[in-house]
Amino acid sequence: MKLLEKILVAVDVNTDVSEQIEVAVNIARSYHSQILVVYVIPKEVLHPDISEIVTKAVKNSLLEVKNKFENAGVAVADTIIENGKPSERILQVSVDHEVNLILAGSGGTSNNNFKLGITAEKLIQLSDKPVWIVKTGAEVKFNNILCPVDFSDPSRRALKNAILLGKNFKSKLRILKAYKPFTNISPRIQVDMEKENAYLLLQQEANMDEFLQEFDLSEIDFQVDVKPGSVHEIILQTIKNNGHDLLVMGTNGRSGFNRFMMGSVTERVIREMPCSFVTTKTHDIFQLRFDTEIKEIEVHIENARVLVEKGLYKEAIEQYLVCLQINDMHIPSMYKLEQIYRKIGEEGRATYYENMAKDLLSKLWDKKIEMEIRKHYKGGK
Repeated sequence: MKLLEKILVAVDVNTDVSEQIEVAVNIARSYHSQILVVYVIPKEVLHPDISEIVTKAVKNSLLEVKNKFENAGVAVADTIIENGKPSERILQVSVDHEVNLILAGSGGTSNNNFKLGITAEKLIQLSDKPVWIVKTGAEVKFNNILCPVDFSDPSRRALKNAILLGKNFKSKLRILKAYKPFTNISPRIQVDMEKENAYLLLQQEANMDEFLQEFDLSEIDFQVDVKPGSVHEIILQTIKNNGHDLLVMGTNGRSGFNRFMMGSVTERVIREMPCSFVTTKTHDIFQLRFDTEIKEIEVHIENARVLVEKGLYKEAIEQYLVCLQINDMHIPSMYKLEQIYRKIGEEGRATYYENMAKDLLSKLWDKKIEMEIRKHYKGGK
């Protein structure tokens, strides 16, 4: 299973989407992802007299976008035209097609007080899936990532994703903890402010050290900052001072009315649109659950391949069985076991693993997909 299988690219055919396409191409190439391109025709546009004309123009525009992706060597699974409220339809498409990531443009106006567009903001507020907002007019880079943390579960999720992005794109990663310093709440209470804040800094640094023990920071160029001050101002100033080109932040995963409350710090920062950013809520960009499994399985698959070439079938069987211990739904190992057992004349065991794979496939995919997978692995690929 791919770490990032599907990316939904929500475009506005009335604007320049070149930055979105470039970002999506970079991600899709790196993770061998498929692209879905979607445009939503606002409900108010669909007057009966112009509906056909508008739809035809949109189809032509999406075809141009699709061609750009395909010319860049990226697979486009589908181009989709929806009607209605943009944020609602985009979110529904993301659920229907089980995408891993929604990628959209910032959509802001020239008004400096409103740098983040309404659709982009609503996607962030309402989406359980990660949302990547590409800043209009900004150079497409992933060289310098900032991930603010507050030791909460949302920031844990954000940092996991920031680390994987940083490792993949060989980016620098700054992990920032900004916190509110101690202030004297009453003139009647005499407190040594300098001493209290020095102690508070030590506490925050200790908490950061403990927090980071949960993460694999090997093979990545990272820096840790712990700074007192207004949290959203510290984040914005850090981006400005250090030229960060991507911000990764966690947002609250809530339901009902509170779903609109992404957290005051996140909201203040992203509305300024200081750079392109990614927000995560309850889903990861990557299928992290499979990350370690994939690496382990790949090792055992390669070991088994070499053993089969040497005629060491018993040892190869052991390697494929290890794969099934790691992931009991690893269909390629089932078909390889079927192949080997047939080769050595153990038809009963061969049939057992063949049936195991068939039963699993019948639950997961339709007959057409089943035949494609059987053909692929029966062919010894």
